[in-house]
Amino acid sequence: MIPSDQESAEAIRAAKDALENHKRFFFGNAKLEGELYDLGLITAEERYMAVDIALQEIAPADRRGPNAPNDVTSYGPYRSDRLLAFRWRSAEFNRVMYIKFAVVRGSGNPRLVVYSLHEHRH
Repeated sequence: MIPSDQESAEAIRAAKDALENHKRFFFGNAKLEGELYDLGLITAEERYMAVDIALQEIAPADRRGPNAPNDVTSYGPYRSDRLLAFRWRSAEFNRVMYIKFAVVRGSGNPRLVVYSLHEHRH
């Protein structure tokens, strides 16, 4: 099933709110470290800014899945949380980018968990 624009817009808003509330994002897996490094993002501040910029630039029309049944995490501490992926032409990065994240709801404020942020791989 293709997600609606409204559902995608709500997910983007929830991700922005989670980032703002915690003033940080959480790593969903180990490969994210290498992806951020490849983008030249070394410090926590640079990485925070990059994720914030990505969330400001993406739009519901940029949603690229993943689709059921592959739309939930299957490993790690955030198991069974819904994944959202977006591909967009970034003005800031000056290239087509890809981000995959989940907004994890549990006790306290929701958290933004990022699984991937890199240049789109054709």
